[in-house]
Amino acid sequence: MPKLGLDPEALTALQRQLKADADAIKSLTAKLDGLLKSAWWEGPDATRFRGEWDGNHKGQLARISAELDTAAKHVATNVAQQQQASSG
Repeated sequence: MPKLGLDPEALTALQRQLKADADAIKSLTAKLDGLLKSAWWEGPDATRFRGEWDGNHKGQLARISAELDTAAKHVATNVAQQQQASSG
C-alpha cells in the first residue's frame, strides 16, 4: 500500500518561505519601480525601457508574486487537512 500524507513541519516551513518570497518580490518590484520613476533618464532608450517595465516586466513580477502567494495558501490548506485527518 502506498504511503500518503505529508510532514506538517516541512510543509509549514515551505509555506512560510513561499509567502516570504512573494512578499520579497512585491517589495523589490516597488523599490525598482520607484527608482526607475525617480531616475533622470531621457531619450528613446529610456522610453523603450520604461515601456517594457510598465507593460511587461512589472506585471510579470506581480504575477509571480501572486502565484507564490497562491501556492503558499494551497500548502497551508494541505497541512491543515493533514493535521485534521491525523487528529481525527
